[in-house]
Amino acid sequence: MDLRAAERRLQAAQRAADVESLDALLHPRVVGAGPDGTVFTKEDDLESYRSGTLRITGLVEESLDVQDDGETGVTRTVAAVHAVQGGAVVSARLRYTRLWVREDGNWRVLAATFVPVQ
Repeated sequence: MDLRAAERRLQAAQRAADVESLDALLHPRVVGAGPDGTVFTKEDDLESYRSGTLRITGLVEESLDVQDDGETGVTRTVAAVHAVQGGAVVSARLRYTRLWVREDGNWRVLAATFVPVQ
């Protein structure tokens, strides 16, 4: 699978709250950071989907830039996101930047950030 396909598979897993697919796409040592600076681990992310604390109700990709070199790659995605987080309905236009590594032919997210964009 190429990196563009891996990014789109990740988005589909987020929309479906598919914890098994997310687990396969996230590196065991992945670290993410949200717009408020909160840092989260793979287990934090998976648990938010597993428990229903985070439910993505819509995620529409507006743009996707892909850059890869050998076993490393970066995706930069802008998406309109609608979700229920901790019981609150939220909508935002977000820029996701993800660092990917390829292991045994499979792309996995090693680091991620997301911030609101205008």
